[in-house]
Amino acid sequence: MDNLHYLLQKASSNSNKNLEILSNFFSQEEKQLLTQRSVSIVGTNGKTSTATVLNELLSRNGLSTILFTSPHLVNVNERIQIKKEIIKDIDLDRGMEKVRVFEDKNKITLGYFESIFLIAATYFLNNNLDIFIVEAGIGGRLDTTSILNSQIVCLTNIGLDHTELLGTTIEEILHEKILVSKNVKQFINGSAEIHTKYEHLIKESLKLKNEDYHLGFKDDEYVNSSSIVKTNYLKSNQSNAIKASKVILGNLNKTDNFNNDPLYLENIKKMKTEGRFQVIQNLPSLKIIDGAHNPSGIKAFFDLLEYSYNIGDVKNFDCYVGFNKNKDYREMLKTIWLKRYLNIKLLEDGSFFKQQKTYTLEKFFIANNKDIQKSTLKEFHLSNKPSILLGSLYLIGEYIKEYK
Repeated sequence: MDNLHYLLQKASSNSNKNLEILSNFFSQEEKQLLTQRSVSIVGTNGKTSTATVLNELLSRNGLSTILFTSPHLVNVNERIQIKKEIIKDIDLDRGMEKVRVFEDKNKITLGYFESIFLIAATYFLNNNLDIFIVEAGIGGRLDTTSILNSQIVCLTNIGLDHTELLGTTIEEILHEKILVSKNVKQFINGSAEIHTKYEHLIKESLKLKNEDYHLGFKDDEYVNSSSIVKTNYLKSNQSNAIKASKVILGNLNKTDNFNNDPLYLENIKKMKTEGRFQVIQNLPSLKIIDGAHNPSGIKAFFDLLEYSYNIGDVKNFDCYVGFNKNKDYREMLKTIWLKRYLNIKLLEDGSFFKQQKTYTLEKFFIANNKDIQKSTLKEFHLSNKPSILLGSLYLIGEYIKEYK
């Protein structure tokens, strides 16, 4: 069995439970390099967008980077980008060979996420790159990527997701996320709301001095604890990445070559991450796909939709939805139902990987006296009405693979 086939076979397994032994994959010198040169991106939503913009900023400033994100939409190679190019199959194969040797030596079977992460770290070390940008998986403290003990940690936001693993309150989940490293020297907080409520907790938990705690948002994005403000999450992620890049460049005694270039900063603001508020059609009607897959992500999507467009001019959106198993579809649907301009269509079973059964969703619709309409990805693709495809990154990946 070749190495790539062996890697892909792991995708059906969730056995990422080898944290104690994973650090043995690296020498002490390698672990020190990883700690010094990596930046961990943690949070509930916006990690990939923030990490992608950060990768662009650092690359433009002359640093050699490797970006590790998850999940992928179509191809596993998307999870590892070297100098903004996805990793080649031959490099995946070489990295997987080292992973297999480690498995044989220790008589264990590593999980899919663990294996891809180790391949990314191996490539980073073997090619002596400048910065390893790492999006954490679920959580932080017990996440595979925590073995890096990154000196720089960047937080995007916190919402209620994976509560069965991370805790049932924002404070509990925040605590799990920020402890992705035991060696934080610089912390960038991209959430104004979390800063307002939990600045002291973060500083105390990570033993941070005031000068090592940075705000990754602008004053006009500040959310006062006594008010509710709709947030443009794309701008929030961009601001967070810009601040993180300045911290990293400052640590390396490098000048930000584009700090005062308004055209460059404007181009950064236009950067979009595939599958995240992606406008795939403007004419004859607006069509948007988004992988929001938890209650806070769904809210952020509609905040941005209503921020970006005059919804009054669009009398009705067809909203095609499907959710992952084990996700809080109840809270997501409650948010969606509040949007009176939506005509909701449930995607048929078998539309994407790990899909929640339509029958389960139908029961919830009936219990809440909501009309039920069913549809397909093909109907979304062919529709000439204003349309949204929403609810899962697996769903968005399946659509892109099939139709784009």
